[in-house]
Amino acid sequence: MKSSGNNVLFVTNEDEIVNLLSDQLILLRNIDSILIRLYTDACDCIDTERPHSIIITCSNKQEEADCIETIKLMKRHTIVPIILVIREYDEDFIKEANKAGISDCLTVEYGHSEILMRTIWSLQKNEMKETHKKMIQLLEQLKIIDKNTGFYTIKQNKRVFENEITYLKENHLDGVLMAVTPNRDSETKISKSRLDEIIKSNVRGSDNVIMHNETVYFIVLTNTNLSGAMIVWSRITKTVGEEGVLCGCIIDIGSNNIEDLKELSVKGLEVAIKAPNNFIAINEDNYELNDGMWLKTSGVQQDVNIKLFKQIFEKKLESVIKPVFEFAKKTAKRKFPKVKFELVEDKSKISMIASRDDKISELVIEHPGSTFLNISYIHQGLDSPENKTTKVEFNDINETLIKDSIETFLSEYASYAN
Repeated sequence: MKSSGNNVLFVTNEDEIVNLLSDQLILLRNIDSILIRLYTDACDCIDTERPHSIIITCSNKQEEADCIETIKLMKRHTIVPIILVIREYDEDFIKEANKAGISDCLTVEYGHSEILMRTIWSLQKNEMKETHKKMIQLLEQLKIIDKNTGFYTIKQNKRVFENEITYLKENHLDGVLMAVTPNRDSETKISKSRLDEIIKSNVRGSDNVIMHNETVYFIVLTNTNLSGAMIVWSRITKTVGEEGVLCGCIIDIGSNNIEDLKELSVKGLEVAIKAPNNFIAINEDNYELNDGMWLKTSGVQQDVNIKLFKQIFEKKLESVIKPVFEFAKKTAKRKFPKVKFELVEDKSKISMIASRDDKISELVIEHPGSTFLNISYIHQGLDSPENKTTKVEFNDINETLIKDSIETFLSEYASYAN
């Protein structure tokens, strides 16, 4: 007979670590069960015992490959949280384990009581998942949520909208309403099923998609400002893979009422058909709802969009791009002691300039005022393929990309200068 408590599956090939950690796990409720299994028996145990939390240990380098494979196999059998316990911190291994599907990770040195706390949290997380699953099933049965898409249905959109906006205001949370629809003037058409999947894959679990009608999607982005919403729009259009297929409009929810938000969003989509990038952003400072002035001044909207993208760039510059450039400059000076390196920065770009005698090269990351950045490699006096400019979406800018760009630049400069 199945236990009435929680089953905790402890997957390990090492007896010593079981003795080391299980003394804390017995502090769970006396109706809970700890099931200790080898890697090879883990999936069979999942199928028969249905555990509510899983702990897997990895003791050494030789065991890492088997551990990753076991995690992947277990994820095919269950959605319950998996906690990885390792002897020593290994960043690369943890990254691989995260890709494989773990929910948490700790080392033995954290202390025996840590595993108990993490396990209790894992059980609570699983309970929340089960509760959420039951609620979703009920909403599907009541036709409030579409079973196939997970989006709120047209029939219930008004009630859902009211609930979402009320929740944001009562909890003093920032929120943005994004409206998305296929561009009727585009030669490239996108199917509803494909657009459903694209939107679903590019919003967070805390965001809610509400169908306004068969072709217009309202996305309530919780705890998000206009700049963050523009990144979501950029991500959606990048997934589509072709410009001009969709029209988008975002509006700061603020203190606006539901009917005004709907009206502004739908009218905004009409303006977006002719707007740059088929996209506009609206906030309370740049429209007059009563006489519709904002609809007549699309140039103002373009300026607003550019302003918001500049804000995103400035944040990327301070938090990601500039720190990598500064570190790379110090490293480059040691690697090329005879070369002078200089950083030049303004509000729209940052450059690394390398110079030795008359050999001068420049790596430039520049925001041209749109949804992307330009990365340029410029070597004075050359018209060769080494001089190039690449467009990069905001969402793709990260430390790895910046480091790779700098390495490419330095390699090209070394070849050019010598």
